[in-house]
Amino acid sequence: MAETITETTPDRDGDIPAGFTYLGQFVDHDLTMDKTVGELGSDVTVDELIQGRSPALDLDSLYGRGPTGDPQFYTDGLHLKMGRTEALDDFLPAFDGHDLPREPQQRLALIPDHRNDENLAVAQTHLAFIRFHNRVVGTVAPGPAATMFEAARESVVKHYQWMLKTDYLPRIVDPGIVQDVFTNGRTLFETSPAAGDAPTMPIEFSVAAFRLGHSMIRDTYNWNRFFDDGGGALFFLFGFSATSGGLAGDRPLPSNWIADFRRLYNFAEAGRPDLAVPDAKFNNARNIDTQLTDPLADLPPGSFGESAPPADPLHANLAFRNLVRGSMVKLASGQQMAALAGVTPLTADEILKGDGSGVDFTGLAQQLREELTSSTPLWIYILREAELNGGRLTGVGGRIVAEVFHRAIEGSTYSIVREPHWRPALGPDTLTFRMVDLLLFAFEGRADLLNPLGDEPAQEFEIIELRRGADGPHVKILQHLLRARRFDLVADGIFGPVTEQAVRRFQGNQGITVDGIVGPVTWSRLFILVRRGSIGEAVRGVQVRMNLRQADPIAVDGDFGPLTEQAVRDFQTGEGIESDGIVGPVTWRRCVSQPVVPG
Repeated sequence: MAETITETTPDRDGDIPAGFTYLGQFVDHDLTMDKTVGELGSDVTVDELIQGRSPALDLDSLYGRGPTGDPQFYTDGLHLKMGRTEALDDFLPAFDGHDLPREPQQRLALIPDHRNDENLAVAQTHLAFIRFHNRVVGTVAPGPAATMFEAARESVVKHYQWMLKTDYLPRIVDPGIVQDVFTNGRTLFETSPAAGDAPTMPIEFSVAAFRLGHSMIRDTYNWNRFFDDGGGALFFLFGFSATSGGLAGDRPLPSNWIADFRRLYNFAEAGRPDLAVPDAKFNNARNIDTQLTDPLADLPPGSFGESAPPADPLHANLAFRNLVRGSMVKLASGQQMAALAGVTPLTADEILKGDGSGVDFTGLAQQLREELTSSTPLWIYILREAELNGGRLTGVGGRIVAEVFHRAIEGSTYSIVREPHWRPALGPDTLTFRMVDLLLFAFEGRADLLNPLGDEPAQEFEIIELRRGADGPHVKILQHLLRARRFDLVADGIFGPVTEQAVRRFQGNQGITVDGIVGPVTWSRLFILVRRGSIGEAVRGVQVRMNLRQADPIAVDGDFGPLTEQAVRDFQTGEGIESDGIVGPVTWRRCVSQPVVPG
């Protein structure tokens, strides 16, 4: 079932800007941290679950225990630390305040929750909240540092809660459900807590309903001017982080990977059309439905707390991990939760087929189909509800998420639910404060801070386009990359019918134009980050390219050893890019490019 969910790349964008995918991950880390020790698949009771985060929307993932309890996160008892990006020789300068602070002695970002550095998008979101806090400090009345800090924190938390209630939640949940819960209260979860009771974290939320964001993840992003036209591939967003990738305490974010927030959020909503980008450059999230993009079938080990790939590749499949986790805690089925919530359950046909745009489960074995329609895993059930509701949670999922958010705000030290007359002061009016307003305040409303890399074309070279009839070493590189994607063909350097068919199949799997021509978009989907210690066909492709400029050719053996690393460093130096020995997106593009001929 998990393989069915992740076997193809979704080709349906929703109408939610892609930044909200990673805002949701940031919020999830504010609410939940499962610290339970146990093997994937072992039974765990609810009483055995260890919650490492306060289940309140209070930004403890940003503040930790405050300047007194966690002084390492602060500069002066008031402001949160920020980091500096890494300059790329004479190519790009370093930028202050555009990376997380990093600990020189450890391979970690200097933030309370290291999960917020497990991919670049959530790391840049965390950075935006650091900037927001630091700017809010300047709005509070002067006084002792401790007093000023608490005043700033209160303002930040309440503006954050308002944004979640009025902007984020109505995008992912049926707005009618959100309105009902915040007007009339909860009917399903902690309906009458005693005053002062801390909120709890229902497993129906943490293990199922709020894993909706996994469906919203794209496989590629138009990240900034350097990684455009799908060049910001998901595995690179994992790679340029510390938890899942290669950033260490002494290795900050390279300057060319700074986020262009204009491509992730629609600033025209805030009356700033000057911050809009062309539609072709803007990233919308994938629709909330039963499909997950196929790179999530092979997660980097660091994203789930391991240092090496699991022995069983299925254990790196995110859908599999979600389904097994639900089984481990004996989660109620979708039908059981529908009965508890008093909503009409989905029919067997709706569960198996949805609206025709998501996963079709009719091809499963009969026993699996019967189990699925009679006792649907809650995570799948909630995603199918959303799929049938135009990409927003409704029914069981909508009620769970809206009520948990309501209780998490109510139970926070600072709470707009308990203070219903509070209104935001940092937006365009006293009823409006959206995520775009938070970003505008955090980045001073300046285009050069929301997008410090600008819009100037990034490269004065062009990707080599390959099609049937081509031959030579670049075709051989293509064939090795296709072999790395498990296509059965010979790397002979001839673009014949077998190679064309493999390209077409790959393009179809990726949800991009199927024309058999390898241009910038297809190349960017094929690239695989390799470095010393890597093995396989992608390494062979690198070695083929390095030998085009090597006086003494290296072996094309698929083993990224010291000779290959040195060849890569020499190539990078010759191309005027950072010489780090890692073949990431910039180096790959140079490998398959040629200089632009003027005129």
